Amino acid sequence: MKTQDKIQMRELLQQLVRDFGLLQKDGSDCCGITVTQSHIVYELGKSPNISLQTLAEKLLMDTGLLSRQVNKLVELEYILRVPDPNDRRYVLLSLTELGEAKAEEISNQMLEYLGNIFAHIPEDKHSQVLESLSLLLDAMNKNDGLGSCATR
Repeated sequence: MKTQDKIQMRELLQQLVRDFGLLQKDGSDCCGITVTQSHIVYELGKSPNISLQTLAEKLLMDTGLLSRQVNKLVELEYILRVPDPNDRRYVLLSLTELGEAKAEEISNQMLEYLGNIFAHIPEDKHSQVLESLSLLLDAMNKNDGLGSCATR
């Protein structure tokens, strides 16, 4: 890959992260929770009854920071902690009914926004965009973050 292509890719990725980060911030604030909390709610909606450690791995977060955010969501009655039936020393996290409603609210806002984005992309290019994003994500995962001091 030419150096100019690498520079352009970096600039595009940084702009994408900034734009999407602003979207998440605005979307989450209007739902009454932070971006981090919205990620937690989203993941628990996809994978209920998981441990704090498993959730931390999925979100690439420190368990201490994650634990504080989970505590806030428990206080808001969005998350329920239940003892792990296989090992009572651990707890499993899942969404409450209120948490499921919050997850759906956030999801609906994201789907609406992403629908608006796709409205500005020719329909015959939708699958190309999705395929390209999938290829990029796969390549990034295979790289294991090597040389990415600015990404984490």
